[in-house]
Amino acid sequence: MNKLMQPASAGRPEEEKFYVVDSDAMAWGDGGGEGFLSKELLYSEDGRGAHLIKVEPGAYAGSHSHDRIEHLFVLEGDFYDQNQTYKKGDFVVREAGANHIAGSKNGALIFLMFI
Repeated sequence: MNKLMQPASAGRPEEEKFYVVDSDAMAWGDGGGEGFLSKELLYSEDGRGAHLIKVEPGAYAGSHSHDRIEHLFVLEGDFYDQNQTYKKGDFVVREAGANHIAGSKNGALIFLMFI
């Protein structure tokens, strides 16, 4: 087995309970800025969470930061910050407190996690 697959845990039930979200059934909500929409997939009181973010074409958010480490994975479209433009398949990690802008020329769908 490799780092992704560890040996099964002893004493666990054969059928496990998992947290599952039907994101297709969720409505898009406020994503924190004009042209940014969000589906909150997971949230904890300490600020950790997972979101789907839809960025409309031409959307832009000025310089801001987050309290947590930010992981984002571009699922569709293009997404940029002050450093570069990211495309489908790009994975970006920003340290907690990192200042950045955000935007999209053509629109994007992003999986975002704060840990």
